[in-house]
Amino acid sequence: MRAANLAKTFVLVGSLSVGVWSCNKSGGSNAGTGGTAGYGETGGVGMGRGGNGTGTGGASSGTGGASTGTGGASSGTGGTTTVQPDAFEIDGTWSYLGPSDMPHSLEISNGAMVYADEAGQWTSNWTITEYDNGLHHFQVVFESGTGTYLPVGQNMSGSYVLNSPILTVQLANGLGSYPPVQSPGACTEGSTFIPDCRLYVKQN
Repeated sequence: MRAANLAKTFVLVGSLSVGVWSCNKSGGSNAGTGGTAGYGETGGVGMGRGGNGTGTGGASSGTGGASTGTGGASSGTGGTTTVQPDAFEIDGTWSYLGPSDMPHSLEISNGAMVYADEAGQWTSNWTITEYDNGLHHFQVVFESGTGTYLPVGQNMSGSYVLNSPILTVQLANGLGSYPPVQSPGACTEGSTFIPDCRLYVKQN
């Protein structure tokens, strides 16, 4: 009887041992995610050792992917560009020097020429329709006048020589051709005055 009880106890203890070994084996296997799998060969401690292995392998997620660029198409503001001509190089206010007319001023600005008698007896207003700084010539069209004004005409062509501060202007009626400046700084041929040739000095 006593022997039979011992045999049963041995069988029961053996079953428990098998069950514990089996539990430790499965516990060690499941606890390690990515670490070294421990099968609990050292008993119950095997479960703890297996569980300590935390694996960071696995599938890693990357942040490469498709990137969004900000290049794109650029919009420009094109269109036609208007090139402004150079200012007329003889723009300004000039005082008459001679040789034969009454004292007067000549103001050239904003595409216009204005002659004005110093005594206030007459004025004339002209529109500049063309000028060329390189060729030193211009064309003007009469707009209005008061008193016995000069120059006299409806459309005039002019050439000039600028030896600062002296300006020599030679005028001719019509728009056909530009008259040559025959005597810069003098407007004379010997003792004879050249018609429609005038000398001016730049006012400060």
